[in-house]
Amino acid sequence: MGFKGQLSQQLGGKGQLTGVSSEGNQSIRNAYPAIVVSVDDPAEQNRIVARIVKLDENDKVVGGRDRDVPDRQLPFCNPLVSEFVHVRPLVGEMVIVILENPSDNSAPRYWMGPVITSKLKLKYQSYADAESMFKYTDFFSDIKLQNKGASSLVIPRQADIALQGRDDADLILRPREVFISAGKFIENSFEINEISPCNIQLKQFDNVPIREGSDDKVTFSQQNLKSNNINIYSPFGKFREPERGAEIESTNDDLKYLGELANSLHPTVFGDELIVLLDLLVRVTLNHIHTPHVKLVETDDSNALSEYTIEGKLQDIISKFVRIN
Repeated sequence: MGFKGQLSQQLGGKGQLTGVSSEGNQSIRNAYPAIVVSVDDPAEQNRIVARIVKLDENDKVVGGRDRDVPDRQLPFCNPLVSEFVHVRPLVGEMVIVILENPSDNSAPRYWMGPVITSKLKLKYQSYADAESMFKYTDFFSDIKLQNKGASSLVIPRQADIALQGRDDADLILRPREVFISAGKFIENSFEINEISPCNIQLKQFDNVPIREGSDDKVTFSQQNLKSNNINIYSPFGKFREPERGAEIESTNDDLKYLGELANSLHPTVFGDELIVLLDLLVRVTLNHIHTPHVKLVETDDSNALSEYTIEGKLQDIISKFVRIN
């Protein structure tokens, strides 16, 4: 018999852990899987009500230690996790309940959870589904997300530490890196979102070669902010009227759906494109030829400069999606 089989028999026998479907002596047990009945705490102290149950041979929730106790008489379970980490189970999910005095069913209880066994079930996982982790069987992942190239950055890896929200919002801590993500999946799917990704990456790069094959190395830090629309603003900054934006950004059709804030901010300027314009201005100013009351003599530079109008190439030097004030 393999190690997993021996462990399973020691803990519960017949391929199940004690108290999940075992009928052994439960008066000496302290920890039980339990189904959440209520999360409404009138004192707002993060207490819940959970019923200690078991599953029958058809994976239906039945009986258990609390089988003869009505919901209204079940004791509150006190949290074992500080409110510094705000986590609440949902009704119907599994938590682990610890009894202070196993011989007294009304003694103080404590809870940890919810028990979520898959990255794909963070939004909700039923008790019956979570309880399957106790079964002695070989486990197969629902979807091998880690095997998809685009997922390597947005999905927590085995060695990472992560806080994962109920609905697709995560904070991942990696060696010398912090990664914050919202919307890593396309809505209502498990396809990696490459259309409208939204994330922040803070990373330290240590002893990186200046170029491939070079012995010269440099250490630097980098912050990457990725989103379809980025607004950087101060409440004390200079905002603009939306009508002014429609006048200046005549070709930016995206402003129609970017919202009131984006429309009240100014477009950032592409530095290299601005330098091209300034270079043209300098060369035309220094090299222009004209006589009084006569238009300057046209040159290649002056013709290129004449294309920089609001309706023309001035639109090429401003960003449609990065906004500031």
